[in-house]
Formats: sequence, C-alpha cells, structure tokens
Amino acid sequence: MAAIAQIVESFAYGTAKSVLQLCRFIGPEHRITIFYGVRPGTDLELPEVDPRVTLTPLPGSGPAKHASNVRFLARSLQRGFDVVHGHSSYGGLYAKLTGPKLGLRTLYSPRGYSFLRQDFPAVSRWAFRTVESLTAKRCTTISCGPYEHRLSQELGGESICINNGFDIRRPLAVDQLRPVVLGVGRICPQKGFDRFLDIAKRCPEHEFLWVGESAPGCEPDPASVPANLRLLPYLPHEQLLDQITHSRVIMLPSRWEGLSRFLIESVCMGKAIITSRFPANLDCLDGDPKGQQFANGFACEEIEDYVGAIGHLMADDGMLQRMQQASHRFAKQNFDIDIIAQRWRELYDSTKQTV
Repeated sequence: MAAIAQIVESFAYGTAKSVLQLCRFIGPEHRITIFYGVRPGTDLELPEVDPRVTLTPLPGSGPAKHASNVRFLARSLQRGFDVVHGHSSYGGLYAKLTGPKLGLRTLYSPRGYSFLRQDFPAVSRWAFRTVESLTAKRCTTISCGPYEHRLSQELGGESICINNGFDIRRPLAVDQLRPVVLGVGRICPQKGFDRFLDIAKRCPEHEFLWVGESAPGCEPDPASVPANLRLLPYLPHEQLLDQITHSRVIMLPSRWEGLSRFLIESVCMGKAIITSRFPANLDCLDGDPKGQQFANGFACEEIEDYVGAIGHLMADDGMLQRMQQASHRFAKQNFDIDIIAQRWRELYDSTKQTV
C-alpha cells in the first residue's frame, strides 16, 4: 500500500469531481490524503469525499498564499508519503516543487493548462508556458485527453494520457426529451456564457437553461437575460445528471478547456452536443476535426453556426436519434469508466511496486 498525497489548490467543480473519482478508483489499495484549497464551490464537494480519504486544508491566504502552501507541503510530505499527485496548474506546481526534493514519485494532471487562458495577456500566457516547460521533467504528466496530451509532449518530460471518463448510459428516446438547450459551468469568459446568452436571444422560440454560479465580477445583468433563458445555481450531481439526461440539446460554447467534464458526461449519456472549435472540445466529437457537422454533434465558430445547429436538432428527430446513438458508441470507445479506472489502477499499482 502506497501513501499518496493528492494536491488540489482549486478544490471545486470539475477538478474536484475528477479527483474524487480518482480516489474512488484507487482508495481500497492505497492510503490517500487530499491537500486542498478552498474556493467557491468547495463546500459542495467535501460531503462527496470517500470516508477512507484524509482531508487536509491548505493554509495559505492573501498575496503570499502560494509560498505559504509550498512551505506547508514541504513539511507535511515528509511524514511517510510515497507519491505526490498535483492537479491543475498551482497544485501541479506545488507537487513539482516539493515532491522531487523529498524523493517522492511525482505525478501531475494539468486539467487544462493555464497558458490556454484567453482572458490573460500574452505575456502572462508565455510565462505560464515557460514555467510548465521548465518543470516538465520533474514529474510524470498525466493528460486528461488527446489535445492536452499533445501539449504535454511538446513541453517535454514523461507524459501519458488517461482520458476523463464516466458511466456509459443508453440515451433516452427522443420523444422523452424536454425541448431545452442546456449549458453547464461557471458563468465566466472561459465557458462562453456571453455566447450562450447571445444565442438564446437569437432563438426566442426555444427554451435555454444554464446551470452554474457566476465567477466574481461576471454576474450577468438581469436586464440582459432574455425570458427564454433560465439560470440555476450549481446542483447536486445526481440532479445535474437528470437535467443532462432529459435535455434535448447540450451546448457548451467555451473558449478553452482541458477536457470538459460536462461534455464527457453528456456524451457518455448518449447526448448530441454542440460546442466550440477549441481543440479539446473536438476530442468529444466523432469525425473529421475540420468539419462542422460530426457523427454526434456540431462544432461551431460563429453565433449563426450555433443557431443553425440548434435548429437542426430541435426540428429533426431522425438526426437527433442518429447523433445520440453515435455518442453512445463513441463514449464506449473513448470514455468508458471501467477502462479508465483500470488504467488509473495500473498506474498507481506500478507506483506501489517502486516504493
């Protein structure tokens, strides 16, 4: 049994769910501690933690919080740990700064590289990429999808790809679906909520639903939200899955992603999806990445493209049914949770044999 430290500076939403899923895969065979930072949404994730996992909050706060967290981890990881696994950019940096110095096997899951963020200036993105490149050889990078894996290979160091995954479920019959266009995620530039809002305004004949909290400073003006768009706060996971299951159209017009958990779960539930042309989102579509229409959905650039795709899926039951079946097949080939879980167990079992 190996003692494993999972470091998650942003313990909320998709990253937290992926880490908790990982802990369920490997929990019976290993002793796990999650060192976590508190973010908006963390309180929703803590009740879902496996009782076999030890939770330790990171103490850092204010302008010097990262230095404080690194010092705390440098002390804490001396207490009998064998493996350190950092998640997302800051969690990964913490792991890469502390793990090798202590002789620990060091793993890193980027879950969306920070240098992809289009809301940062070019010089900041360059700095993020430079740090990733300089530290890549201090760890084994585990990418969550094909596009992220290509980036990790460019950065150097050892790299493997284990896709995000989810339970495969058969899609509902088309006549059981609600005529709703569903989006999920934080209301922020990354997830493209402004695009979703504009698309809803262009389609007053259709009902739209967005599930997610606003990032600080991104709260929508109530006067700008059309009558056909309903906003809900984050829901417990089973309630969210129910919304995905019963919605006719899944849409995520995001500007950048690692590999969207919302899209993966939707594909695994046999949903037709509409998304942007960001390369990681194309990893969720089955077909020629240069096209707009795929076997299981659409990839769009302009607002008019989204409007047209919605029109097709709302009007054509036959197309929708074919795309749902295509998603079901594609998910079984790429995102089957049983296969993904086995790959994680094999990785950690190989780690166990070296400690």
